[in-house]
Amino acid sequence: MLFREDPEGLIAISQPTHAWISGQLMRALPGPFSETLYLAAEQHDIAWLDWEIEPTFDAAAGRPHLFRDVGVHLHAPMWRQGVERALAAYGPHVALLVSRHGGVIYRRFWMRHQHEERDKLAAQAYLETQAPREAQWAERLGLTGADLEYQSDLIAFVDALSLALCGELKPPLELAFPVHGGAARKLTLHATPGADYEFALSPWPFVEPGLMFEGEGRRLARSYPSEAAFRSDFAKAPRATIAARLSAR
Repeated sequence: MLFREDPEGLIAISQPTHAWISGQLMRALPGPFSETLYLAAEQHDIAWLDWEIEPTFDAAAGRPHLFRDVGVHLHAPMWRQGVERALAAYGPHVALLVSRHGGVIYRRFWMRHQHEERDKLAAQAYLETQAPREAQWAERLGLTGADLEYQSDLIAFVDALSLALCGELKPPLELAFPVHGGAARKLTLHATPGADYEFALSPWPFVEPGLMFEGEGRRLARSYPSEAAFRSDFAKAPRATIAARLSAR
């Protein structure tokens, strides 16, 4: 879960909704890519489905935990379950990319989620247990190391850009846009002055000159005095549309 502030209060945006916007971004890139890659981009946070229905409560903040504040020892098992769900629902290619995205998190960003020694151990265990499964799936699918790196890096790119559009990552922001078989291109995201959730990106990687993205969140109070108060409100929280505009700089 991540949060967007507006004049009316707080909008809680689920990880699957953020992933939905990631999928919209992937479809806007010049491809064509396989439907499997589009689906994997849209489902890369399938691991968070159950947690988003009943999120843990951050008593210090008075609201649900920001996804970055959930320790690895809690979400590594969720991630494994997400891989199993992707495998059962969509097959080994989507499961492979979901698994590898978990690996990206635990290799590149695990320090953000490390609150205790058991978080480090959980990250290591995830990487060690998923690596042989990923290798088996890749071999069965005939995917080279370069193919996998490119596909995983594309998902990481739209993931980071979606986090910015949702309001979690703050511009100016440098992003790495992958190039198959070559060095990644550096892109820079800027906020448009005087406009909420309007952004400019340069160099421009998309087909259309301007893009609009929409999703839904839950409108919550900025803070709750207790977990019980939050639970009561969360069950009936009204839906709120979120939108963001992206254009060439």
